[in-house]
Amino acid sequence: MRVLAEMGLLLVLGLALAWLVGLRSDGVFIAGLLLAVSVAGLVEWLRPVAGLVEWLRPAQWSWVLCTAYLVIAVAVPSWCAFMPLIAYDTARLPALASTGARAGARTAASGRSPSVSRTAASRRSLADAIRSTPWLSAAARWIWVLPLIALWFARDTDRLQTLVMTLVALLGFVLGRARASSDEARRALLHAQDRARESSRATRSRIADIDEERAQSVRMATLGERTRIAREIHDNVGHLLTRAIMQAQAGRTVAKATNDTVAAQGFATLGATLDDAMTMVRRSVHDLEDDGTDFAAQIDDAVTSFDGISPGFAVTLANDIAKAPAPVSRCFATVIREALSNVVHHSAAHEASVTLRDFPAFWQLVIQDPGPAVSESDGSRTAAVRPRAMRATHVGSRLAADGVADMRGSADELMRGMGLADIESRVRALGGTAVCGPYEDGWRVFVSVPKKRWTMESRD
Repeated sequence: MRVLAEMGLLLVLGLALAWLVGLRSDGVFIAGLLLAVSVAGLVEWLRPVAGLVEWLRPAQWSWVLCTAYLVIAVAVPSWCAFMPLIAYDTARLPALASTGARAGARTAASGRSPSVSRTAASRRSLADAIRSTPWLSAAARWIWVLPLIALWFARDTDRLQTLVMTLVALLGFVLGRARASSDEARRALLHAQDRARESSRATRSRIADIDEERAQSVRMATLGERTRIAREIHDNVGHLLTRAIMQAQAGRTVAKATNDTVAAQGFATLGATLDDAMTMVRRSVHDLEDDGTDFAAQIDDAVTSFDGISPGFAVTLANDIAKAPAPVSRCFATVIREALSNVVHHSAAHEASVTLRDFPAFWQLVIQDPGPAVSESDGSRTAAVRPRAMRATHVGSRLAADGVADMRGSADELMRGMGLADIESRVRALGGTAVCGPYEDGWRVFVSVPKKRWTMESRD
């Protein structure tokens, strides 16, 4: 808006100057007025725009338009009345060296035809030549003086009028340079603000990462300290209480043997107190151990240890359990490692999924792979059903009887059966159930552990 206001002011000054010097408002004068306005509009439209491809609006065409008007103004002196507007435009145009170098670089980077590349090379060479002679680039901005010089030395010319025209044109040039400097300062300010905002965002992000790492470190240190305290209580206080209980029981036995009723009753009371203390210590140790166990970290470690263990093999984890007792955490981590080890050694699957769900009454773990199984003869991929010894296993049941002979004949299958038996025994120790068997073309391990045991302990 300011540019349009300044252009309008210069145009009014030109018209007023033409009226003062007595120029005739004929068709040539009107044509010069229209051409000056058109050149000013085109120059403003051709100015470089951020984000716009350079060849769509080549800035060097602005110089061509201004030069063409100045050449015509040499032959038509009456057009010099609009020289302030043209001087304003030449003062705001980008330097010839920058426009040529930028256009050549854009064209070369776009990878166009050889002829276009030669043109780009010539533009770059011209820009280099102008850059090597700085006075040439500065002199180009004063090209608007040429028509006024020609008018000064023309016959029958009023030198005073020519001087006034020159001063008004110089005013337009100074105004244009001031506007160009203001625009450049504004662009520099915006660029500095953008860099400051980007730096601020990067700093905030870095501070957030540091805070998160520090919080994680504090949390892990706290969990480790709780685990250490639980271990110290278990190893020291627990053993001392156990010895005291045994001594109380021995004293009670001796008192009964000697018919010392009072001593026997005292030892019985002492033993009951020590039993209560042992129960409270055991409960505190279990609570500290549970608080010192990071369930998510243990599960992530178990899954990460197999993710990418072989080329193209990936494990996806979906964990809905935020917290679980330490025995459950250890059991699930061990089951995941054993199941994924079976997938790696006995399946040609390129992926496996581990899913943990938290239900109101139990925790559930599912490890599944899409198969197919690996042929035991040559290790190639096959869609055949897995050995019968692996068909299905349940808690409290033995491996299928019809597969015992196959297991005896294959050490690999024997190791696999031992792994499934270990899964069953660990889950059974927590009162849960485990089902392992074929699922579609792959294999699935399904484990569920009830929450009733830990709920009752917490109530007690």
